[in-house]
Amino acid sequence: MTSYPDAALSRTYDSVLELIGNTPLVRLNVLTRGLPASVYVKLDHFNIGGSSKDRIAVNILREAVANGELQGGARIIETGQGNTSIALALAGVLTGHPSTVIAKPDLSPGKLNLLRLLGVDVIPGRFDVDKDDPEHAWSVAEREVAAHDDLWWSRQQSVRSNPAAHYASTGPELWHQTEGRITHFIAAIATGGTVSGTGRFLRERTPGIQVIGTTFDLPERPWADAALNKVFHRAPGHEELEQDWADNVDLEQLDALEARTKGEVIDFAFRLARTEGLLLGLSSVLSIKVALERAESANPGDVIVAFSADHARDYTAAEYDEQWLRTHDFGDIADRWFTN
Repeated sequence: MTSYPDAALSRTYDSVLELIGNTPLVRLNVLTRGLPASVYVKLDHFNIGGSSKDRIAVNILREAVANGELQGGARIIETGQGNTSIALALAGVLTGHPSTVIAKPDLSPGKLNLLRLLGVDVIPGRFDVDKDDPEHAWSVAEREVAAHDDLWWSRQQSVRSNPAAHYASTGPELWHQTEGRITHFIAAIATGGTVSGTGRFLRERTPGIQVIGTTFDLPERPWADAALNKVFHRAPGHEELEQDWADNVDLEQLDALEARTKGEVIDFAFRLARTEGLLLGLSSVLSIKVALERAESANPGDVIVAFSADHARDYTAAEYDEQWLRTHDFGDIADRWFTN
């Protein structure tokens, strides 16, 4: 058991926005036994808003104000799934910008209540329909922006200040925390900000670093058929494929793409929690799983870093809940982890 941190190193902050960045990098000790490489996890749920999205929210607002896109008192509108919207709302509270969020119908009650706690106006939208469908969240956002002069859409999927935030913060932090020894960086693809911005910074300092993007192999959208994967691997016919990924995904920063099924990631999340004591969101667990697999064939002395975007709390009513598992065809996982 370790002792408490040195109290002399504790400090005082002038604003909660100063509690964004400089998040811990923690070494895995149990699951890495016998492996030639070291595996570390960047725990970004230590940001004040509870996720890595705090980094991009502050930078998106800062840049928008600087270039005149976001005027004083204007309302922010976002179509994010929760973490980005919470981060933007939090930053907006402290900079004088109220928020509107277009939320999917099945947004977790926990995230919905956090948004309401921050005073966010929540309106419904869908992501399970075509983008040109009037009920799609982007279509709803377009109508709202057209109807209200004081609305500003942050557009996290395409605005360059998203990856720029990670280039300016996450990349330098990892370089410093690993003393420049990092050999692999693994993160969920998502909107592209983390893997592209951090990857670009690290590549400029270590040309041989491996940057790996991760995603889920979903039954309704098999990874083998995803346009992103086909374009990345220059598969036959990739030139005619329509882009189905965020504009901020910079394929030139990626060395590999890895996909795993949701079931195997949920199962590994329980193992990770009960061995390393890490309670993390699913995309974070996915990247750690890939990191450990890479470590099996890595060189001695390699330093592999998996990026963790958020905490497990938002998943306790769904993927980490016994009844949810049993009603969503994951009964075998429930039997394995909830049976004495």
